[in-house]
Amino acid sequence: MDKIFHIRALNSPNGDFREVELDLPATDYQLLDAMEQLRLENGKHPYLEFHAVEEYDYLNERIQETDIFPLNALAKRLAELDTRGMAVFEGLVCMDIQKGGEAIPIGSLIDYAYSGDCCHVVEDAVTDEELGRFLVENGFIPETDAIPDAALELLDYAQIGKNHREAEGSTFTGFGYVERHSEPRQIYKTLDLTPKKPAYTILAETFDGNRVEFPYPANAPMGTEPVRCVDCTAPSLIGLTAGMETVDLLARRLAGLEPKTLTTYKALLEATDCKDILSAEALIDSLDEYIFSPQHSSPVDVANGELSLILCAPDAATLAPHLNLYQYGQALIEKCGGVLTPYGLIERSDGQPVQGMEESPQQGGMEMM
Repeated sequence: MDKIFHIRALNSPNGDFREVELDLPATDYQLLDAMEQLRLENGKHPYLEFHAVEEYDYLNERIQETDIFPLNALAKRLAELDTRGMAVFEGLVCMDIQKGGEAIPIGSLIDYAYSGDCCHVVEDAVTDEELGRFLVENGFIPETDAIPDAALELLDYAQIGKNHREAEGSTFTGFGYVERHSEPRQIYKTLDLTPKKPAYTILAETFDGNRVEFPYPANAPMGTEPVRCVDCTAPSLIGLTAGMETVDLLARRLAGLEPKTLTTYKALLEATDCKDILSAEALIDSLDEYIFSPQHSSPVDVANGELSLILCAPDAATLAPHLNLYQYGQALIEKCGGVLTPYGLIERSDGQPVQGMEESPQQGGMEMM
């Protein structure tokens, strides 16, 4: 299962508004990129909205307020579970709810997701009657051992199953009956949830599912087969396909970019809607042709920035409440031919409009198809 949650992360510092949508589980690069777009102050957490896929939709109203990183850790583990693991997880959640828990801490949910060995699962029992019959036929009800086979059908299996389920505090799930026999594992407190920059700049996948990290080891034989980008320091490149040599060249160039230059590059990829690895590599050569303003994340930012240039601070503060700053900012962006991206405003240094790849016949001396 590729996706467990879809989230909207929101941040509104100083009245500004920033939003990122993301599917979880996400890679460390995707998480780091989301934090860069949100521009959170140290120690601050975004407001989070999330919705689980159908298999886990029972979690939508049950997770206590949480942050992206632990929610992503839960999503990673849930994506790894087999049918039995999904049964145990749902069972533990249901048992928690039966005890009166309206919302469940994310730490407990992560512990449940790692506790597949703490429960019994009876896949064929989804009703009290089926549970009762299973218990009798497998010798779990000693009182029925002496009953002749012909008389067993006279038993109230539904009542037997109900009595056992209630006595054990167990539950039915979409995958069968689940009964806990030991305490869940304590995993959450041992996890390091902070995303770390991977050693690779591009992680790619061959058509047969093998994963390859780029830059490729120096002097190691490398194939020429096409690979698809599945993770990247510039996440907008995920999903693009090219030959291994082409991907390796781009990965090496990305590895050499300073953090500020990389952010400029990611903004340019967004502004030009780049959908081709060769074009993405060519864009690195054109970075000097652009002006990047990361402090501008909305038309209002652009408007306030312009006012601060043409007026002294007191006059700008006096005038601003009487202007439609959003429309003013939009007009300024249109005038300079720039594009407002999730990373900031990017514009050409020659004053010409920033063009998308499909609009640009030439880029870095290479024809774009």
